[in-house]
Amino acid sequence: MDDPPSPGEPVDVRIEAGRVVEVGRGLGAPGVRVLQAEGSFLIPGLWDAHAHLDMEAARSARIDTLATRSAEEALELVARALRELPAGSRPATIQGFGHRLSNWPRVPTVAELDAVTGETPTLLISGDVHSGWLNSATLRVFGLPGASVQDPGAPMKEEPWFALLDRLDEVPGTRELRESGYRQVLADMLSRGITGVVDMSWSEDPDDWPRRLRVMADQGVLPEVLPRIRIGVYRDKLERWIARGLRTGTELAGSPRLPDGSPVLVQGPLKVIADGSMGSGSAHTCEPYPAQLGVDHPHGVVNIDRAELTDLMAHASRQGYEMAVHAIGDAAVDDVAAAFARSGAAGRLEHAQLLPADALDEPDGALRRLVGCGIELSVQPAHLIDDWAAVGRVWPGLEGRTYAFADMVAAGALLQLGSDAPVAPLDPWLAMSAAVGRRTPDGSVWSPDQRLTAEEALAASVNGAGPVAVGSQAYLVLLAEDPLRLGAAELAGVRPVATVVAGAVAHLRG
Repeated sequence: MDDPPSPGEPVDVRIEAGRVVEVGRGLGAPGVRVLQAEGSFLIPGLWDAHAHLDMEAARSARIDTLATRSAEEALELVARALRELPAGSRPATIQGFGHRLSNWPRVPTVAELDAVTGETPTLLISGDVHSGWLNSATLRVFGLPGASVQDPGAPMKEEPWFALLDRLDEVPGTRELRESGYRQVLADMLSRGITGVVDMSWSEDPDDWPRRLRVMADQGVLPEVLPRIRIGVYRDKLERWIARGLRTGTELAGSPRLPDGSPVLVQGPLKVIADGSMGSGSAHTCEPYPAQLGVDHPHGVVNIDRAELTDLMAHASRQGYEMAVHAIGDAAVDDVAAAFARSGAAGRLEHAQLLPADALDEPDGALRRLVGCGIELSVQPAHLIDDWAAVGRVWPGLEGRTYAFADMVAAGALLQLGSDAPVAPLDPWLAMSAAVGRRTPDGSVWSPDQRLTAEEALAASVNGAGPVAVGSQAYLVLLAEDPLRLGAAELAGVRPVATVVAGAVAHLRG
């Protein structure tokens, strides 16, 4: 019998029926497809733990407002898009995405958007997805007068806005704009090594993804091998989902099969949004926002109070649902930690951008309670690249508790990294780079004591999978570089040699 390979020695990996069945030297055999790795590095397949694929699919057809520093700059982008249209043509809709209201010196108005867009339905969605700037033509589509129901003339925020976000397909041209982008989204995911994603799309119906994939197959544009997709549901739809027999982990009717026989589409968690966002000045915080920000609510918004959340989580848990609860501000994180502890529900706390001051205290700090309940923390490190400049204005003096990844790990929390795409790019390597480097666009390092190691960041990107070994599911990524030896800047540039899903090659770099 040959001696086992030494540590660091190149090996072959044999895959059969969607699993790794052998690791050793010289495993090639006649009739078996051989992928020449030539000294590459093999890691488990990556997951994006939190993405909005509907909005990511539409992003490429929307005006990019990320870099705008004022309403005037955003309006100029819209005006330019209109000027560049063929003479005499009028689009069904104009849409933009990416700006952050906290980066603008004043609140924009519906009237000034009307002045540029006229009767063309227009909406500009903030980069945190917690507000929308709509013109009067769009408001009329939704049966509203030419002003926001919250603040006449201002962008809509939080729950009133979310209600419209769920109805976005009523705006002419929106469905077509979105559906055309899904093929590219799936291809991009596989090219980056993403073999699974939790899709938190707003307007999904259980039949939407199966229908979408059937249409793509009929059009001949469906990738041969697909990533796994877990579909989240929001609380306004929960009872309909329950009535259809759906639970977390249930296969969706009409789901295609992966090469190992498992379904592509599976029911995911119940998504609940407990508070707002930092960028919109609506995250629920213990300390009031600075008065000069002029926010609507000094401590942010509470979309669902602790008692109601606890009851909802207990009900969902009894019905077989895991939870994914959005909590960005420190007060929201504390409320959600208490609700998990009292309800006994399983799942994840999403975002946790600002930790409470006593988060690490024994035994009642929020992190301690979450870890004690087995709750995972789903975080999006790439957000800090865009947020760093605003945090000092919005949460002055609290920078050390913002994106506190090292504190989370120190408390024993299990991290799951994601993008929240399109809020940040659908790129796990950018997320890992941000978690490891915490480097801001001006070159400084934000709270260096909160950096993760490359090993910690990678472990948080594989959905709990262990090292590749005999018995591992064959969801794998082949890399030219050892990711554990790369610096933060190098991690951001990683592009896999190959991505394997359920034992089949889903992407091969040309």
